[in-house]
Amino acid sequence: MAPAQNAGPAEVCEELDQVILHLFDTLEMLQTKRKAFNNLIEQGWFSLSKSRYAMGNKSVSPLQYGHQMTPMVQVKTRKKDNGQMGFHVVSEDVKAAKPTATDAVEEIGPSEQVLRWRKGPGKAQAPAQPPKAFHKAAEGSGHQNPLTWFGILVPQSLRQAQRTFQEGIQLAAEIASLQSDIETTQRHYHALLGEKHKLVAREKQRCP
Repeated sequence: MAPAQNAGPAEVCEELDQVILHLFDTLEMLQTKRKAFNNLIEQGWFSLSKSRYAMGNKSVSPLQYGHQMTPMVQVKTRKKDNGQMGFHVVSEDVKAAKPTATDAVEEIGPSEQVLRWRKGPGKAQAPAQPPKAFHKAAEGSGHQNPLTWFGILVPQSLRQAQRTFQEGIQLAAEIASLQSDIETTQRHYHALLGEKHKLVAREKQRCP
């Protein structure tokens, strides 16, 4: 944001005071949110540790991750007129994996079939080709809840860990917006300070 045109030293100094107050308020808010973010991360890892203790280390590990991951949230950015970047988290629709009549069934066992002989004269019947849809789960039907990777009846601590990390994502976007606000405010402050020095030097030249 550029300094106001045709502003005197008094107006520039008043605007500098407002900018400094805004900067201090933003810094205090940023410190508070960073502290809350660190607490959420610690709480989330502690909940994961409780889940591993209840289900076993191998039951809550990267081995259970889905073969195809789809993000549950997206981060949208928006640039304001003063150059500040705003970050917003947009949640996607999450649908738990429940078998329905339209869902494809995953085939279990070998895909090759044994030749079947008909009774009586004739040749062996050619094995039927399994539908390709049986080899894949239904795609494009919505986002799967990652909790289903670890089982149907997961402990409450694992659900708590998911909610904690989701809150952390929201808080991370707010922290990024505050940091962008601080950088924009600092640039505005330096621009006002330079304008003040020019005005003061001009006033000194006018005085005999």
